[in-house]
Amino acid sequence: MSPEPTVDQLIQAAHTRAMSDDPLDLLEAVLALTGDLSGRADAAVDQVVRRARDAGYSWTVIGERLGVSRQAARQRYADRVAQTPATAGLIRGRDLEAGLAAALAAAEADGLAEAGTEHILLGLLTDGVAAATLEQLGVSRDKIRESSHRLFDYPAESSRAGRPVFSAEAQAALAGAEQLATERTPTCAPVAVTTPQLLAVIATNPGSRARRVLNDLGVDVADIKRLLHCYINVPRTPFGRRSRRGRPGKKQADRCSFCGHARSEERRLVAGPDVWICSECVALCGAILAQPADSRA
Repeated sequence: MSPEPTVDQLIQAAHTRAMSDDPLDLLEAVLALTGDLSGRADAAVDQVVRRARDAGYSWTVIGERLGVSRQAARQRYADRVAQTPATAGLIRGRDLEAGLAAALAAAEADGLAEAGTEHILLGLLTDGVAAATLEQLGVSRDKIRESSHRLFDYPAESSRAGRPVFSAEAQAALAGAEQLATERTPTCAPVAVTTPQLLAVIATNPGSRARRVLNDLGVDVADIKRLLHCYINVPRTPFGRRSRRGRPGKKQADRCSFCGHARSEERRLVAGPDVWICSECVALCGAILAQPADSRA
């Protein structure tokens, strides 16, 4: 690591930058140089704070090391740290990979250079929870194709060169699914991106081509949210669970610690140390563990 620049070195660098001996020109150059150094230092602090947050340290602990209060640390760094969330260690489930491959194949069949979110919607019918959700709502591949060709202008003949790629909207949707999976996964667990997150993202974006297709087919997005709720509504907490502690003397209703649903005849619960898990979440865990997934850095 190179040593910090001395005062003489900074002044010499300012001379080189200003190309003048005029004191005002030198002052302007020195301010610019120190501004550059300060910016790099701030970026370094942001990066280390981000690493501390990813490691599970609270804003209270980070604030103590910075010499400020918890509130001051959070106000100063929370938004800056969240601007570039870490995506290392993301795992794409096999169902998601199959759906993305089917989306590209659908765009290729349409003779397009890009696969849009309407093609992703079609691809999600391949496998997984999203496929079951769409089928339950009466959505089929043929209906998506017919609606897409009616709503959007597709070329009569193929004008593409090479295999299709995902459009900017589709890439943004995939990034949104990865972010959603990261936010809803306990910090002690690997982040697995599967079809429910991607369906939730494209269905709840009112301007997406996939949402326009769903609207055209008369699908209520509220129904999609309801069916996907227990698969994506998992809080990101240090221990991956919600406390069941309530006010003293008041019995709390037994609820799944992961999806939040209450115990019922249809949804049985299994108790663990300060945690409940329902039958549907158990089935989801079994389905995830039963299928191999490719790690993505």
